[in-house]
Amino acid sequence: MLHRKQAQRLSGSLVMSSFMSIALSGVFSFLEFGLSIQWLQVWGHSILIALPIAFSLDMVFGDRLRLLSGKLADKAANAWP
Repeated sequence: MLHRKQAQRLSGSLVMSSFMSIALSGVFSFLEFGLSIQWLQVWGHSILIALPIAFSLDMVFGDRLRLLSGKLADKAANAWP
């Protein structure tokens, strides 16, 4: 049985990697093919490739990157008057 923290991490990684995979593969394939049927086909294929890669990277590096971004945000907040 998953603990709440593990479930939150998995669901957060899935949501973020899904969004980034869909958005970025859509943007970059659109820039390459323009608005066309071919673009939709390539976009769909790109999502299938990008999603497991993005999810894996988020699971491996996500916690450390969130910690780093939190530290940077704290430093930036302290630097402003």
